[in-house]
Amino acid sequence: MHMALKFVLLTLLDRERITGYDIVKTFDSAVGYFWSASHQQVYRELSKLTDQGLVNFTSVKQGDKPDKKVYRITRSGKQELQDWLHEPAKESPTKDLLLVKLLNLRADNVDVLLEELDRAIKNAQQRASVYSGIEKTYYSKTQIAALELDDLALFLALRKGITSITSHIDWLHQTSAEIKKRVANNN
Repeated sequence: MHMALKFVLLTLLDRERITGYDIVKTFDSAVGYFWSASHQQVYRELSKLTDQGLVNFTSVKQGDKPDKKVYRITRSGKQELQDWLHEPAKESPTKDLLLVKLLNLRADNVDVLLEELDRAIKNAQQRASVYSGIEKTYYSKTQIAALELDDLALFLALRKGITSITSHIDWLHQTSAEIKKRVANNN
């Protein structure tokens, strides 16, 4: 994950100069629908990238607050990012605790797993609502047609998130219905 986080950060810094705080906020919003990283992971990786000469920063005075660091990608960082872009993307392994729980489906724990599926449905529907809200707020048909390539990439990543979460919700409903049908037939 850390290797990939390096390239997420280089990508963000290639788009704009930004503070660590703003990067963390980006993980909570724009990048959050396809990548997550904790506050600590972001700052630890920024420190490594600075040590490697791939990014640098300018300290900006803030009066009575500590100085803030505004990061930017270096020429070496841009080259590292370009080299990485030419490498074939490796597929990320799936880690899904819900599937592990589902593999424990037995007659004595059906109710617990159905409750878990219901929670997962509610959580996924909330995420789908957030993604749809972002799309409605920022991406009308005329806005999409006018997007520059780098902004189009963000829209396409959002669409992948919407498509994925919609498919996941469908699967959750189908799984719950199939389990309920099987239990009803066995009674």
